[in-house]
Amino acid sequence: METAEINVQIEEVGPCKKLLKIEVPKENVETEWEKRFAEVCQAAELPGFRKGRAPKKLVEKRFGEQIKEDVKQAVVSDSYQKAIEKNDINPIGLPEFSDIDFDPGKPLNFKVTLEVKPTFTIENYRGIRLIRKSAALTDEEVEKALNNIAVQKAQLSVVEDGKIGHTDHVICDCQVKIDKDVIWQDSDIEIMASNPLVTGIDAPGLASALIGISSGEQCEVSVKLVDAFPVKEHQGKNATLVLTIKEIKRPKVPKIDDELARQLDFDSLEELKKHLRERLEHDKRTWVQRNLTSQLYEKLFDMANFDLPKDLIARQSERRLRRYQLELLYKGTPVDKIRKEAEYLKNASEESVVRDVKLSFILEQIADKEKIYVTETDIENRIVEMANAHRTTPAKLRRQLEKDGDISNLRYTMREEKVINLLMKDAVLEDEGKMQ
Repeated sequence: METAEINVQIEEVGPCKKLLKIEVPKENVETEWEKRFAEVCQAAELPGFRKGRAPKKLVEKRFGEQIKEDVKQAVVSDSYQKAIEKNDINPIGLPEFSDIDFDPGKPLNFKVTLEVKPTFTIENYRGIRLIRKSAALTDEEVEKALNNIAVQKAQLSVVEDGKIGHTDHVICDCQVKIDKDVIWQDSDIEIMASNPLVTGIDAPGLASALIGISSGEQCEVSVKLVDAFPVKEHQGKNATLVLTIKEIKRPKVPKIDDELARQLDFDSLEELKKHLRERLEHDKRTWVQRNLTSQLYEKLFDMANFDLPKDLIARQSERRLRRYQLELLYKGTPVDKIRKEAEYLKNASEESVVRDVKLSFILEQIADKEKIYVTETDIENRIVEMANAHRTTPAKLRRQLEKDGDISNLRYTMREEKVINLLMKDAVLEDEGKMQ
């Protein structure tokens, strides 16, 4: 017996979110009921009757509620599937069923709320015009990097007679006062003259108050005590920070010479410069490539304008986090650093997450159009590379990825990489200095 057409009403209830109101004709419900009831009658074993020979009324009394629940689940599931196929709906995430009104002798009505892929069209993504920055390294950049190395190697020395400078470290006693009462104090703390934080207290005017005074002198700064201030009853209050200067330490920057190079395990300053130049050239080439990729992303964003629901953003944020961790794993990044990066990403702004999620949909649509896929061979080769970077076996790494549910994330990441490589290969590059 053929089933009758179900009735589907579709409402837009938000960005990429639809509400389906579905009515299933009673004939369809009755057909499913009869089918399920016949199956149960055939399999039922009741005391005093052979298998499949129990009276129908007795079977219905014993199994009626279970049959009713099974029929409801089957009809709802089947009707939902037909509704999305008939209306060409591409759901993402799990549907939310509600208001299921079921009686075997009546039409079945229910609602489904679901998220769908954003609807947009992206064209003209081949041959995108990009401006390539110069990767040339200047002598000034090398000298600046050398100076930074020298500053990092600076040794602190006590200033016997002098005033606090911007780069100085200061040993001082600290008091926090409200009116004239000292509510907290500490001694021999070390602070930097340029840093507005004193034992967790934010003092924006600290540098101006410190710079120019000498050992033995005091300075006062108005502050607002944070919620983490150790004296609970004064948290959030306005107070005065009083510092008594006991000692001034000034960084002494070493000369940029062969001795500095030897401290860094190079035979000479020239060898250090050569190594530094090679590293800086590599970093600049990497920066140029990243800049091109950023430009590409901006052009793609301009080509597709659509909104996303917040619950989708939350789910995709977790997916984004896992994919980024896989990228770090592929690069051979130590596990402890991957964990730190994960914490940073969890706190990333919603705007950043939205951009990443939109980019994923854009790249997915291009991949579908261009028929770009990731094969099992691609996956295996990537796992071998990742395993080599972490000095483990491909089999062990694959088991871990499968356990964490990351194979699909890896496939998705690699597919996006292929799309980006295609777009970059077809892009029209213009050197910044040669633009007309």
